[in-house]
Amino acid sequence: MRTDLEQKVAAVLPAGEVYLGGFTTARSPLSSGTDGCDVPDRRRPVVLADGRSSSGDFLGKLGEFFFRAATSDVPSPGRADTTLDPAKRAKSQKKKKPFFGGWDSMAGQWLAAAQPRAKVGVIIAVALTERNFQFVYAQYNRWNGKLDEAIELGASFRRDILSWTRLKDGSFNEVQFGFSDGSWGTLVGPDAEARARFFPHTLGEDDAIP
Repeated sequence: MRTDLEQKVAAVLPAGEVYLGGFTTARSPLSSGTDGCDVPDRRRPVVLADGRSSSGDFLGKLGEFFFRAATSDVPSPGRADTTLDPAKRAKSQKKKKPFFGGWDSMAGQWLAAAQPRAKVGVIIAVALTERNFQFVYAQYNRWNGKLDEAIELGASFRRDILSWTRLKDGSFNEVQFGFSDGSWGTLVGPDAEARARFFPHTLGEDDAIP
């Protein structure tokens, strides 16, 4: 994680939380479609509502619009099923599906936290503390990449709910997160350096989903 972002993230954590490090994450454009990880709009948190666009950000916003269109970043039409049916899990497990569990599952909630809605540029960071994974949203200028002032805490997850991580596609740093309720989901990030530091037991691309 870049130094300026890390400093802002550490400073905004709730009292009593000890910052151990963190990584950035994002929606996976490779795991889209009706069986994919694109969270429906109504499930995505609205963040940085007080953030104001800075100089040059409009051009970055325009570029982001075309990028999202090219990578089919649209509300998911599927995944209404919120059950954790063992039979369905075994089938998804065998086919190494990018997502299983429905939007009410732990994986569904994790994916939603990683796909916020905002009118300004937002970097999604995940801070690791002694007890939790804390999502943090930081505003940045989409034209020059500089951080702006707005920053906001998002959802927090206990660290013990994460059961495993698996590299789905190393070329794009696509990582699957598996949870204690049997669900899993796929995002971009953490990168190889952060995986080695925080998730040293990450499974490889050829490994089966646990």
